[in-house]
Amino acid sequence: MLITKVTHELPPYRRPDRDVVANVKRRDGNKCCITGLKSSFIDPLVVAPILPMAKAVDQSLHKMLGIFIGPGMQQRILNDASLNDHRNHWLVRKSAAIALSQGFFQFIFSKSSEYRVATVRIGGPLWPSILDKTPLLRRGFFTDHSASNIDTPDISLLQIVSQFAKPVRWTLVAREISGKQPQPASNMLSSTIWRLLSEYAAMLFITVRYLVPANLRIQVHRCLGFIGAHLYGSSSSLKVQKLPFGIYLKTASAEEHNGLANEYGALQLVRRRSRIPVPRPLDFVSSTDMSYLLTFRVLGLPLGMCIDTLSEDEVHTLVYDLRGCLGELRAIPKEVTPNYAICNSLGEPCYDYRIIAGLDYDEQRGDFIGPFMDEEEFNRTLQVGALPGVSHCSGHKIVFTHADLNMRNVLMHNGRLSGIVDWENSGWFPEYWDYTKAHYITKLQKRWLKIIDEVFKQFGDFQNELATERQLWEYCF
Repeated sequence: MLITKVTHELPPYRRPDRDVVANVKRRDGNKCCITGLKSSFIDPLVVAPILPMAKAVDQSLHKMLGIFIGPGMQQRILNDASLNDHRNHWLVRKSAAIALSQGFFQFIFSKSSEYRVATVRIGGPLWPSILDKTPLLRRGFFTDHSASNIDTPDISLLQIVSQFAKPVRWTLVAREISGKQPQPASNMLSSTIWRLLSEYAAMLFITVRYLVPANLRIQVHRCLGFIGAHLYGSSSSLKVQKLPFGIYLKTASAEEHNGLANEYGALQLVRRRSRIPVPRPLDFVSSTDMSYLLTFRVLGLPLGMCIDTLSEDEVHTLVYDLRGCLGELRAIPKEVTPNYAICNSLGEPCYDYRIIAGLDYDEQRGDFIGPFMDEEEFNRTLQVGALPGVSHCSGHKIVFTHADLNMRNVLMHNGRLSGIVDWENSGWFPEYWDYTKAHYITKLQKRWLKIIDEVFKQFGDFQNELATERQLWEYCF
């Protein structure tokens, strides 16, 4: 009950006085104190309270509130007058104020005027788009206007907000789970229509692409990237930019060109040889310093944003869907470089940060390792000098592998697996590689790791391989 008093949707609070609004705008400038972004037409800056609840807390909850934040602060925030001055107000984007009330932000203070804004990643399908425009840990500071008798925001109030953030997130996640309804047929129909239109648009784009010189396509891609950043802001990945018409642009430097080329080849291979839902590649082109990969969007949200709200039935369905995808992936025949067993999708050196982590950096070689004649050569590469007796056994099947299965790259839509993205690490690896890499990438999200364990039961017992990897991981950092 106490948590529900902290959550709110704008505007549940009394509009601040004009003097408060004027002072806060003068103090905070022209950027959002939470995100660091300027005002936009769709998402304007507003003067909002940091802690809006005040006397909304029932008398029966006062004791609980005191236990949670201390009796001194309890009396202060229950005094309505103390929360109506400019110390409890700041200038923020409207969407950021709503996200704050929903527990998506916490604050870390090093000095009185300096702070860091941390995003809380306890997710649900209702993921605010403002979080994608906010760094995971943004640094900010409050300007000192004490000479004008305008105090900075009250740090203790922000600390209270931070205390409530995770309980608020879990409360709202539970509310989402209990209130889930079947997806309307009209929404399912619109998704089907969207996919069909995307396919026709992709065919048209690919046909036209061959008529346009590479240099001109590069200029078009750069222009589209600029437009996308202006319209949608930066994405959570520095390499990927959302563009209009459901298109995404992925870029890489000249040193990482082979990784992007591998992803382009892998997407073509997987689409040709399986029914696994992956982005449709539209174009791949390179200049002397940059490479550009253009793909159509796959519907869905990253699993990490909604894993907490999945019902047990949805988890079972996800396990079923992932098993089907991995089964198809492992059945793709190897038609490149028959003299090498382990390689990327093009038959070239592998780009995999797990392999790189255990090696000394070689500037001439870069981040691309192999290809490997056989599994024995691959195993020798994975060994570390501090553990000469620790090595994988040979004799595994070599299968086509995504090699980066994590909650960011698995997409969900309407409670089902809707896509698998980010294929730059993919290639032919020993059959345990997708399993151990999933554990290598994610070590704390127990629900996801249980899903991975359940998925791979169908393909074999890889506990010994995981144990070997864990010994090697200790010397990779």
